[in-house]
Amino acid sequence: MPQPAERWAADLCGGRLQTFCWETPETGERLVRVWTPPGWTRGAMPLALWLNDGQNLFRDEDAFGGASWGAAGTVAHLIAAQRIPPILLLGIDHRGPMRTFDYLSVPPTGWDAPWGQGMRGDMWDAPGGGVETYMERVISELLPWAEQLFGVAPEASQRYFGGSSFGGICALYMAMRYPDHWAGVLVESPSFWAGNGRYMADVAQNEKGWPKRMYLAMGEFEYTGFRGTERPGSLQCDAFLREALVECAGHLRKATALLSYLEPGGRHNERDWGRRLPMALRWLLSGEEGRGEAFWTRPSPLLPGSCFELLARKDQVRLPDSGRFQVHLGFDQWSSGVRRCDLLPSGLGPTEGSEAVLAALAYAPSSSSSLHFAFTNGVDWDNNQEKNYELPVGR
Repeated sequence: MPQPAERWAADLCGGRLQTFCWETPETGERLVRVWTPPGWTRGAMPLALWLNDGQNLFRDEDAFGGASWGAAGTVAHLIAAQRIPPILLLGIDHRGPMRTFDYLSVPPTGWDAPWGQGMRGDMWDAPGGGVETYMERVISELLPWAEQLFGVAPEASQRYFGGSSFGGICALYMAMRYPDHWAGVLVESPSFWAGNGRYMADVAQNEKGWPKRMYLAMGEFEYTGFRGTERPGSLQCDAFLREALVECAGHLRKATALLSYLEPGGRHNERDWGRRLPMALRWLLSGEEGRGEAFWTRPSPLLPGSCFELLARKDQVRLPDSGRFQVHLGFDQWSSGVRRCDLLPSGLGPTEGSEAVLAALAYAPSSSSSLHFAFTNGVDWDNNQEKNYELPVGR
């Protein structure tokens, strides 16, 4: 096979985004997008995360719906905060109308549900059945290419794979068919409705084992958050997908270390997958346990002019549990203004990365000497009985 040819490159989030043509226009052109983090040199950063739907990962102008995962910024931030080791991101573009063919083992069809057909009428004639060929080509062509060109490690312990939606189904198949090729697999919002139950059956019957670490997540409103509530059976679609997530997690939990998360209010889109990416990466890459404090930062001590994460033990946040929390951050008695950050499960803590520890990404101004913060669930506040919470900066 000819080596993928470089197309263009650009600076992005302190690193470098390069694109390569893997397949020619005659076979359905497909790009591979490789983001190397700040300070990258060949062979010095062996970890690699491969993701499906490369168009949607890095730049809004390339992404479906005009919103990307913002993956480069997230990873650059987590590396700077010392929460994950340096890692290369490699996004494999899909092939447009042939996307379902490459990602699925059978055609998706529509939705043959008890409450009525046609929940995805646009999928009745979509192709399927090419996932085995696609996965084999990733293994046999792209992995050796990246090892040679970028110096990523050939060991499975240094490689991760993932995807969302139909790409999430593909990621599950990659985990089932090649469990020994990956240290961990990321699965976002898998389209369990497709294939009339085929994919759930394959997960339940998998006997090859799973990678050592798995991440599985979905939003509360996967269907109605994207397509509205007008169609008959829309709410049942959401319920079906939530139940499928629980069922899939039950199978995975028997054989691998799993972080499974249903995000309250979450929907089926790139923004939500990008918002959950820090949680997924911490779980898959850090292997770190939570500390004893109620609230702390990483790195610690918190340094001015640096990226950091605020971590909070969920049971120490004195709020009714609405399922969603934010932290409002300020520095030096709030003189620098207020930053509003979502708190999501950190992947730290007991039992399969439960919600015991929440985390938020932020940045400390270069002149700051103290961090102040308060929590909200959108209605109620925990501001430490009007004293606010405080952590030192720079000492």
